[in-house]
Amino acid sequence: MALAAVFYLARAAKEPLDGDPAMYATIARTIVRTGEWTHLTFNGDPYLNKPPLHFWLNALVFRGLGASTFTATLVPGLLGVVDVVLLYVACRVMFPGRQTAFAAALVYVTTPEVVHWSRGVHLETLVTFWVLLGVLAAFWSVRQHPAATALVGVAAGGGWLAKGPQGLFPVALALLLWLREGVARRRIRSWWALAGVIIALAAAVPWLWARVSEGTGFAGAYFGGQIGNVLFGRRVLGRGPLWYLVKLGRTYWPWLPVAAAGLVILGRRWRSSLGARAWLLYTALVLVVITFAAGKKSRYLFQLYPALAVAAGTALAAAAERVPRLLTWLVGAAVAAALAVGIVGDHVSRAQALHSREALEVARLLDGDDVVLITRETQWGEPQFGKILGFYARPLLHACHAACDEEAAPGRALVARTDELDALLGRLKSAGLIAADAASAATAADAVVVARTASLALVRVPRPAAR
Repeated sequence: MALAAVFYLARAAKEPLDGDPAMYATIARTIVRTGEWTHLTFNGDPYLNKPPLHFWLNALVFRGLGASTFTATLVPGLLGVVDVVLLYVACRVMFPGRQTAFAAALVYVTTPEVVHWSRGVHLETLVTFWVLLGVLAAFWSVRQHPAATALVGVAAGGGWLAKGPQGLFPVALALLLWLREGVARRRIRSWWALAGVIIALAAAVPWLWARVSEGTGFAGAYFGGQIGNVLFGRRVLGRGPLWYLVKLGRTYWPWLPVAAAGLVILGRRWRSSLGARAWLLYTALVLVVITFAAGKKSRYLFQLYPALAVAAGTALAAAAERVPRLLTWLVGAAVAAALAVGIVGDHVSRAQALHSREALEVARLLDGDDVVLITRETQWGEPQFGKILGFYARPLLHACHAACDEEAAPGRALVARTDELDALLGRLKSAGLIAADAASAATAADAVVVARTASLALVRVPRPAAR
């Protein structure tokens, strides 16, 4: 737990949030500012891509501790620590002795990709919590505790609210285990299964129904665009069925050879160990789904890392029987790595640091306005300044639907990219928001451009002169 806390939280807030982490934090901050918990928005645009649980949790933290870079990273980092503990508990339940559980947790906490996705503002640690809980519940439900069938439903409902279909991995695993162990009919027909279905539906359906019926095109964007496109959409060139295996070969170090050996050991224990069967089936399930899905992204591998950690832990526990000090040496190496992460923190590219600095410079000037307008290019163009501005500016931002002259009003502030500034000023002048009789275009620009950086400009529409 101590190692996980250092790896996932130490200096995680060193750099300003950027990209999707800044957008996720902005959505949670908007919940607190507006009190709207169901219809998520990002700078005024409906946000349709992800379920709400992560944003709700971050909003609760913001309400209690305030919105900052550190508080935005707190929930994902702490959930990363919880995931390590839950993985340890699952291995203690499924395998004899403590060494396998400890080694698996140690491998998981020191996996570079796990460290990356557990630091900052990401959704992976939240969905992994529900998946690990569901894997443990599926194991329990086979023989020891049939009531754990209901817990599978709890994990499915929570997982769906965390990240959609990925939360259903435990349900698929439970069905495979029940079929393999010959208890499928009893479990599916039990009252516990009915309770699990009711809990899962009660968790996910009310929010889904509210979004589908709101008139924003949520159903098409979420089920068709987000889920359907990932599963059945156009494949990215160069990312074929073997892309994930190649990715593991490049990134899953130093644990790849150890995990491969562990998978062999688990395969040899297939008949004798229900825990081995559970993790091997889970590994195969995740690999099949992500391999044949059309959309392929590095973060989709995250749900495979717990299983690979269990395999590596199995191999290390077997090696520790011959080399008793092995785990002690590994702990020493992990402590050194954790200290390095805690001291150095995260680094960003020079380009990212530059545009973050520009956005923060403009954000500091936005004070006192109820709503600040930003152009569509500022919102979604590359780099996406709207994500940084949305979180760090004090007022709420509103992305213009088309040309900002339609939403602009006297005294209102607008943020635009410098390369679209002349066109914006022209539209404001045509709309009568800038004096048409200004001596020159330069005079008109000087009257309304409050600040300018290399990429951004802050414009304030003049108020009518008092008579």
